[in-house]
Amino acid sequence: MQKTQACQEPLLLLPMELVLPPFLSPLTKCHQLRSQLPSRPRHGRHQEPIMAVAQAPPFTLSLQETRSAHVPHRARPFQEPRTYQPSYSARREPRFVLETKLISFHNSAGRLDDARKVFDGMSHRDLLAWSAMISAYATRGMFDEVLALAMSMVREGVLPDRFLITRIFQACAYAEDLELGSALHSMAIRVGFMGRVKDVPVGNSVLVMYVKCGELGRARGVFEKMRRRDLGTWNSMIFGCCRSCKWEEARRILKDMRQEGTEPGVVTWNTLISSYARSGDLDVALELLEQMEESGVEPDVVTWTSLVSGFVHSDRGDEALQCFIQMRLAGVEPNGMTIACAISACASLKLLSQGSELHCHAIKIGSVNNVLSGNSLVDMYAKCGELVAACRIFNEIPEKDIFSWNSMVAGYAQAGYCGKAYGLFCKMEDYGIRRNVITWNTMISGYIRNGDDERAFELFQTMEGYGIKRDTASWNILIAGSVHNGYFDRALRIFRQMQSAQMKPDYITILSIIPAFANLVAAWKVREIHACIFHHNIEMDGKIANALINAYAKSGDLAGACAVFDRHSSRNIISWNCIIAAHLLHGSPNKVLDYFFKMKQHFVLPDHTTLTAVIKAYGMVGMVSEGREVFLSMDKLYNVTQDLDHFAAIVELLGRSGRLQEAYETIERMPLTPNLTVWEALLTSAIMHGNVRLAQLAATEMSVIEPNDPRIQMVVSNLQDLAGKSFDAPKVTVHNKGRMLDGVEDCSIEIKNMVYFFSTGDNVASELIVTELGLSMPDTGNGTLEVEEEMEEAVGFHCEKLAIALAISDSPHFRSIRIIKTARMCNHCHTFAKLVSEKYGRQILIKDPRCLHKFENGNCSCEDYW
Repeated sequence: MQKTQACQEPLLLLPMELVLPPFLSPLTKCHQLRSQLPSRPRHGRHQEPIMAVAQAPPFTLSLQETRSAHVPHRARPFQEPRTYQPSYSARREPRFVLETKLISFHNSAGRLDDARKVFDGMSHRDLLAWSAMISAYATRGMFDEVLALAMSMVREGVLPDRFLITRIFQACAYAEDLELGSALHSMAIRVGFMGRVKDVPVGNSVLVMYVKCGELGRARGVFEKMRRRDLGTWNSMIFGCCRSCKWEEARRILKDMRQEGTEPGVVTWNTLISSYARSGDLDVALELLEQMEESGVEPDVVTWTSLVSGFVHSDRGDEALQCFIQMRLAGVEPNGMTIACAISACASLKLLSQGSELHCHAIKIGSVNNVLSGNSLVDMYAKCGELVAACRIFNEIPEKDIFSWNSMVAGYAQAGYCGKAYGLFCKMEDYGIRRNVITWNTMISGYIRNGDDERAFELFQTMEGYGIKRDTASWNILIAGSVHNGYFDRALRIFRQMQSAQMKPDYITILSIIPAFANLVAAWKVREIHACIFHHNIEMDGKIANALINAYAKSGDLAGACAVFDRHSSRNIISWNCIIAAHLLHGSPNKVLDYFFKMKQHFVLPDHTTLTAVIKAYGMVGMVSEGREVFLSMDKLYNVTQDLDHFAAIVELLGRSGRLQEAYETIERMPLTPNLTVWEALLTSAIMHGNVRLAQLAATEMSVIEPNDPRIQMVVSNLQDLAGKSFDAPKVTVHNKGRMLDGVEDCSIEIKNMVYFFSTGDNVASELIVTELGLSMPDTGNGTLEVEEEMEEAVGFHCEKLAIALAISDSPHFRSIRIIKTARMCNHCHTFAKLVSEKYGRQILIKDPRCLHKFENGNCSCEDYW
C-alpha cells in the first residue's frame, strides 16, 4: 500500500505544467548527459528486449523471487580497492544487498558518481539494485539515463515491478520517447500490470506518457479501459485535451468527472484556467474561476498568476492589474512570476507609479535580482521614459539573457536615443549574447520611428549577412514605418517585395497597410489587399473587417464597404460605427438612421461616435427636433456625456436649417471651451447662408486657436475684405495676406493606375477647356460667400477643373473620376463638376478637407452644403 501511494504522488504532478516537478531538469536531453556521467553501452533498438518479454506468456514475479534469483552478469572489473568493512551483522547478508544499501547511501548524500561506481562493480544485481540506481537518476530528472538503465536491466533478465515501471513510464513521458513507451505498455499488459483496480498508478503513468508524447487518441483509449480512475487519471486526461487544444472536450471531461463523484482539486482547475488563459480565451478562464470558487476550492498563486499572465499577453493590461489586486484582496501572496507579469502590465500601460510600487514589492520578496523580474522592470522603466532607472536595473541583473539586452536596446530606441541603442546592439556579441531577429527588428523599428529610414533599410538589408533570417515582423516594421511617415507607395512596394520573397503576410501586415490606401486614388489597392486576405487565409476578424469597411468607404466604394459589413458575422460597436460613418461620408443620411435603428434592435448600445453621426444625419435630412432630442437625451438614454464633437454636430444641425443665431447661442452657452471643429461648423453655416458677421466671428476665433494655419488666414483675409464693405469689424493680423500660399491648392487624380498631380495657377487656356467640353458656366451666385480659394482670374484655372478635363479625355467612360483636393472647393468648380457629370454621364468623386463630393447626373451628395 505504501508503494502505491508513493508512486501516485508524482503522477498527479506530471501533467501539470504550472507546477514544477520534483526534478532538477525535466527536459534534459541525452547529448547533454553523456558528458556528465558514464552510461552503459546500448545496442540495438530500445523496444527489442521489451517486446521479447511482451510476447511471452503472462506471469508474475514477486519481490522474494527476484531476491533469490541469480542472474549472471558480466560486470566490468572495478580497479579501486574496497575500503568498506562490514560489521558482524552485515557479514550475514549477501554482498549484493550491502552494495544496494551503499548505492542508496551515496544517492542520499548526493554522490551520484560514487553510487554509479558501486552499481557498475556489482557482480549480481537484483530488482532492488536496479530500482535504487534508476530512482537516483529519475529523482534528478536524468531521464535518458533512466531509459538506458531500463534497457540494460531487461537485457539482463530483470523485469520492473509496478513501482519501477511507473518511474520508467515517467522517463518516457518527459523524454517523449513514444517508441519505447509503447513497447513498455505492451509489456505491462502481458505481465498483468494493467486492467485491475490496484493498477491505477501504472495506468496513470501510461496515460501521462501518451499525453506527453502528443498521442491523445491512444491516451483516450487507455483512459476508457481503466476500471478505476482517481484524481490523477482525470487530471492527466484534462491536461491532454488542453494541450491538444480540445477545449470543449476538456470541459466535458470535467463534467463527467464530477458526475462520477470525483471532485476536481486545485490542480484540475489550474490546468483548465491556465490553458484557456494562454489561448487568449480569458472570458472562459474567468468563468472557470467562478466555478472553482463555487465548488469550495480556493484559487492559489498559480491560478491568479495564470490569469494575470493571460491578460498581459492579450494586451489587456488594465484587467491584468485588476486581477492582481483581486489576488491580493483574497489574501494570496504573489510570487516572482506574478510580480513580473504585473510589472509587464504596468509597462504596456506606462504606469510608472504602480510599476515602482511593484518594484518595491519585488525587493521585499527577494525576486528583484531574478532575471524575469529584472527584464520586466527594465522594460517598464524604459517604456515610461525612466532610462536611468532602466539602465541601473539592467546593470544589476547578475546573469543577463537576450531578453535583458533586447529590453534595454528597445528602451533607448523608443526614446529616440538610437546612438546608445546601437552601442548596446554592438556590445552584445562581446558579452557572449548572440543577437536574434528581435534585436535586429528593434533597431530597425527605432531608426524608422525616428525618421532615419536610410539606417533602417541598411540594417534590414544586412541582417541576413550576419546569419539572421528576416521574419514577418521585419517586413511589418518597414511597412508600418513607411505608412507612419507618409510614404504610402513605398509601403505597397515593400508589401509586394515581401510576397515575392515568399514571406506570407500576417494579421499585423494587413492591419498596417490597409490605412495607407483609405483614399480615393487607391481604390484598386484596397481590393488588392482584400484579395490577399483571402489568398493567404488570414482570419477576417473584427479589426481587419472594420479597417476594410473604413478603407472601402474612403476610397469611394460604398458597395464594397457594405459587402464587408454584411458578411462580417461578429460585428461590434466599431463595425456599426464604421458602416454608419461610411454612409454619412457618402451623403446617405437616411441609411445612417436606418443602421442606427438596426443596431439598437441587435442590442448594441450606441456610443459617442454613433450619436455624433446620428445628429449630423438628422441635420442633413432637416429633422432638427429629432436631432436636438438625441443631443439632449444621450446622457439619460445611452449614458454618453456631451462633448465637443456633439456640440459641433448640433451647431451644424442648427446651421444647416438656417438657425444661425441659435447655433451661435448654443456655442455661447456650452459648458466646454469651443474648439476648432465647433467654430468651423458655425463658419460653414455662415458662409453657406451669406452671414458675413458670424462668418468673420467664427474665422477670427479659429485664427486664435490655429494662428499658423494658412487656410484659416486666407478665409480671415477674404472675410475682412467683405466685412469692410458693409460694416466695421475688428481686424486681425494676417501674415500671408497678399501672397500665394505654397502647397495649399493642389489635387491628385488616378487615371489608368497612374496618379497625376495638378496645381492651381497652371498656365492652361481655361477658355479652351470649357469650350472643348461644350459647357456654359452659369452664374453661381446663390447667396454663399467665396472666401476660401482666390478668384480664378487672379491665380489661374483651378486644379480640379484641369483634372476633370484630363479624365474626360483619357479615361474610359465607365470609370469614376476620383480626385483628392487639399483646399475647399469653390462654387465655380462645384457647379462645373455638376455640369460635367450631367453632360458626360460620369460619376465624379472629389474629396476636399470638408466633404466627399459625389457628383452624378448633375447633382452632388453634399446637397450644395459643404
